[in-house]
Amino acid sequence: MYQRSFCALNALLALNLQSVGAVTQLPKIHATAPPSSLVQQGKWWAQAGNHIVHAPHQNSELSPNIENYYYAYGSHSALTQELQDKRVGGDGRLHIFHLPEGVDSLAEKPTTQAARRDALSALLQLEHKKVLSDAKTFPIYQLSDSYQSGLDAAGKALENQIVQSLDEQTVYDQLVALTKLGDGATMTRSYSNPEATKNTIDFLEKNFKDMGYDICMESRTDGQKSVIAYKPGQTNEDGVVVLGAHYDSRPFEGLAPGAVDNGSGAAAVLSIARAVAQAKLKPRRPIVFAAFAAEEPGLLGSEEFATRLKSSSGGSSFLESHEGDDGVSAVGRLCDGKIAQLLIQQESEASLLQDNTGSRKKRGAKTISHEALVMDEIAWKSTNLKADVVNLESYDWASHVLEHLAQSSTTHNGQDLTITHSSNPFGSDHMSFLTKGFQAVLSIHGDDEAYPYYHSEKDDMLQVNKSLYAKIVKMNAGALVRLAGVV
Repeated sequence: MYQRSFCALNALLALNLQSVGAVTQLPKIHATAPPSSLVQQGKWWAQAGNHIVHAPHQNSELSPNIENYYYAYGSHSALTQELQDKRVGGDGRLHIFHLPEGVDSLAEKPTTQAARRDALSALLQLEHKKVLSDAKTFPIYQLSDSYQSGLDAAGKALENQIVQSLDEQTVYDQLVALTKLGDGATMTRSYSNPEATKNTIDFLEKNFKDMGYDICMESRTDGQKSVIAYKPGQTNEDGVVVLGAHYDSRPFEGLAPGAVDNGSGAAAVLSIARAVAQAKLKPRRPIVFAAFAAEEPGLLGSEEFATRLKSSSGGSSFLESHEGDDGVSAVGRLCDGKIAQLLIQQESEASLLQDNTGSRKKRGAKTISHEALVMDEIAWKSTNLKADVVNLESYDWASHVLEHLAQSSTTHNGQDLTITHSSNPFGSDHMSFLTKGFQAVLSIHGDDEAYPYYHSEKDDMLQVNKSLYAKIVKMNAGALVRLAGVV
């Protein structure tokens, strides 16, 4: 009898401890259930993945006001303990937080600018009847009926020539070559391995030079270098078009082939740059091909580049040293005088404005804005998805770049590549541009959170889906030509 009572007491104590540690959740119903009854009761509701959350019951410790709830997207691993304690709903990578004192009440603010699974999208206030994806799949991108590519017949023919040269085997072979790099003993491009990093930089530099591009190195005091290749345009007045991806890989120590993350993106930059060079494209706007350093420790290379790009647009020299948000300044010159002239606007832009849509304007002149296409993790097909899917991730105000990407895919891939769109960006190099008001879009394969070999030594060529990879590369190549224009 004593033994049975003791066991029962232990079970009760364990249950009470679990209750103390548990976070009260918003009530929910399945998404197929009609929310009309909630409306009749005067309750707010929002769809969160496959269910509907709604106003808490009267005796709940949670606030009845929807204004006290915020949502964000990102991996569970990116949640601080404080956010975990305030998470009251969600599905998959979608999180709903109870913040009755607002976002500013958080002791530690989440960041959008970190490696993919270490970052969260911006916290946004929940709204009545808001429909939110679970982030496994996002809504299909809706094409504009009034879209124009901006190219004449000759320009369209040149675009098609460039895209058609990017066949499955060509882009795959470039990726194979990149993933073989390392320190002589181990395949890795980790930023913490000096020898492997040097070999990768040498490889990128040689490839760009062999294509006929002028190149330059963007150096930081920590020794990291982004490799920049550039092609002058007919005019600088509308800003430059950047095609970029980070070249570093993880794990930080040991074997890190990084085929998907992010050999796929870096190799795609090389493949597209080569196709553009071979076609002898003469762009209207300047093109910059950027292989960014040190994305994995916090978007360091792209942040440095975008910071300098913004400063040059304000009239200062692109060669000047600018201190980044992390307090690390670049050493000496970014590049030589040629790229400085390429990126500095021909007119004085001492009075730039930035409106609430993110566009950058000059008083008394048309809108001037640099734009960026960023590729990260574009070669793995999730077993959860039947179709080939690419997600275009950016704020809705990056509509010019979004539309060119989606329309390019329709032209070159037809219905063989499904285009989805997330307007809650985070965790890759596109954030370095978006936070400075530049339109930038990340291309990333669908259901990226499900990739089982993220930052693993098994992130190798066996994980690459050749067909999906080639389709995403073609989409970006076509969009690049349309954004840059053809003379």
